[in-house]
Amino acid sequence: MLGPVRVGGTARSTGGDAQSAYGPGVGFVATRSASATRTDTPLIETPKTVYVVTRQQMDDLQPLSIGAALRYTPGVVSTTANDSTPSASLFQPVHQRGFESYTFVDGLLNGTSVSDPFFLDRIEALSGPSSVMYGQANPGGLINMTLKRPTEKAQGQANVGFGNYGRYEGQVDFSGPLNKSGTLLYRLIGVGITQGSQIAYNHYKRVAAQGDIEWKIDKKTDLTIIGQFSYDPETLDPWIGVPAYGSLIKGSSGRLPVSRYYGDPSFNYNWNREYMVEAIFHHEFTRDLQFNSTARFDAQSNAGCGLWLNNVDRTTETITRSAFCNSSIKGRSSQMTANLSYKLKTGPVSHSFLVGVDYRSQWSDGYWGFDFATVPDASILHPVYGQYTFSDYNNYRQGKSTWAKYAYWQDGIYFQDQIKWRRFYVNLSGRQDWNGYGDLFNRPFTWNAGINYVSSIGLAPYFNYAKSFMPQIGKVYSNGSVRQPDPLNGHQWEVGLKYQIPNTQSLFTAAYYDLAENNVLVNNPEFPQYSREVGQVRSKGVELSAHANLAQGLDLIVNYTWNRVYNARTNLTDQTIGGETVSLMGKRLAQQPTSAASGFLDYRFPRALAPGLSVNFGVRYQGQSWADQANSFRNPSYVLFDTGFNWEVGQLFKSTKGLNIRLSMTNLANKTYVQCSSSNLCFYGDKRIAYGTVGYRF
Repeated sequence: MLGPVRVGGTARSTGGDAQSAYGPGVGFVATRSASATRTDTPLIETPKTVYVVTRQQMDDLQPLSIGAALRYTPGVVSTTANDSTPSASLFQPVHQRGFESYTFVDGLLNGTSVSDPFFLDRIEALSGPSSVMYGQANPGGLINMTLKRPTEKAQGQANVGFGNYGRYEGQVDFSGPLNKSGTLLYRLIGVGITQGSQIAYNHYKRVAAQGDIEWKIDKKTDLTIIGQFSYDPETLDPWIGVPAYGSLIKGSSGRLPVSRYYGDPSFNYNWNREYMVEAIFHHEFTRDLQFNSTARFDAQSNAGCGLWLNNVDRTTETITRSAFCNSSIKGRSSQMTANLSYKLKTGPVSHSFLVGVDYRSQWSDGYWGFDFATVPDASILHPVYGQYTFSDYNNYRQGKSTWAKYAYWQDGIYFQDQIKWRRFYVNLSGRQDWNGYGDLFNRPFTWNAGINYVSSIGLAPYFNYAKSFMPQIGKVYSNGSVRQPDPLNGHQWEVGLKYQIPNTQSLFTAAYYDLAENNVLVNNPEFPQYSREVGQVRSKGVELSAHANLAQGLDLIVNYTWNRVYNARTNLTDQTIGGETVSLMGKRLAQQPTSAASGFLDYRFPRALAPGLSVNFGVRYQGQSWADQANSFRNPSYVLFDTGFNWEVGQLFKSTKGLNIRLSMTNLANKTYVQCSSSNLCFYGDKRIAYGTVGYRF
């Protein structure tokens, strides 16, 4: 007589394969990705560093911005300490391995599309130079986000959110088949937000919606259309902060309050409107020959006015300010990427070929203007509001504004061969680009080569070398002529080890990298009106990461980063906080900590003990960083704690099946900390933020 057989598993709330390269993942673990190769590839077989923020991780953290969703990702640093504050800013202020990150959505540049975390299934941080698949990008890496797609199984949720600073939010998400045969699927998502901020006189409002239609034309052909719209009638002042004197550096009357606002409510107005349409097409000619394409058109319009901080006078304890306005700003972009993949075996060697094309066209125009002369100075200790109004600005500008138009285009052809021989995996790829910005035209070529070995016990050592490019604007004097500068040229070699315990949901990674960005513009001592492109910025570091669903109901993330990013070649100078002029040679980049670590744990109680209840706890450490380019004063280190819980009420009271209550708190100890990028521009970190939702799922 046989004993009982127990079968365990993990339920998924969405249709399809949760562990596909485009799925939400399982728990805190994603085992496949398409960011590095544009093909659905296991991470253990990818000779490059990719970190994935799964849908459950976002549900537990309840991030209010993309920057907040990336907090537990190694190598990623938010350059504004208050990254919980949502914003209409499209490019989230994060850096990877010391360099600013570009953000992409479904493999295309995030030009004007909505990027609220609620609209996403996953966020991927692709580390290191990645131009070979995406074109222009900084060498530290890029962020690629995957929008939610229709599901084969009918499902839905409606949530009401609330939090401090007067935050209220409504969320809806419905998905499922439109016909009995399941060939037509849909998804509708919407959010509405209103909230204040820890900074006085700053408020934020947004409505956004997404609609998806997926048509399974036949068993081998699929077309998905995604549309988005968002409107922010009121956004937070993106330009104003606090000076180092009084915040990071204690003033004569102590520390400035976190709520201090050095703008003027009489001259603060920002709004933003955007929409986009995206089409994703897939066709399988044969099992080994497939075609994929993604195309998007998006548009944006916005306007805003505000004040900027300039110089601090410690004697009078005042700070000078200037005014800026932009109006009738409109932007458009058209993008497309298409590729053909073919799998082939040549004896014991397997090949997965990929050849594709990229197209991107962007332009924006509008009116803008400054007032550097008539804005009254602000008292650091006792600012007075209502001193500067729109009438003052119009009187200074005499109703005149400057019109400007910016246009950029990029065409690219890329190719790749993923080779498998026994347990060795080799990736070889290259790309030729043609891009233009105004009068600037470049034809850069980038490439990537990587190899790893996946052992039978799940260990996978790897090596990778990659290049990147980024256009830059200026004038270079060389060999008796003046020309446009060559693009910034990044290159990196990386060696690492990945470990995936067989038959488990886990991924452990360790990486050491050495990257450099060349062609950085510096001063030309012989012809001061021109530049030289001989500068270099270096970045070296170590990243350790562990994502594991340790047991049923126990999920864990642990990360550690050591990074040193500095000016390796330059003749540029800057002033210290004391006014001394110093060389930037060998100086570290501002706001880039040498070390950082984090850990996040989610535990779901056994049904017999606490039905439906799970709790989570996280800790984040960020080490010291320089607070200015001259390395004359430092941002101190800090430790923050996060916590929260999730209760599926229906598991205890069957009559309330589908009812869900969530609560998350960041900076639990309510620690006050500040981060500066110069003596004139600092941001207080977010104080304790409590955010909860009451939702119903069906």
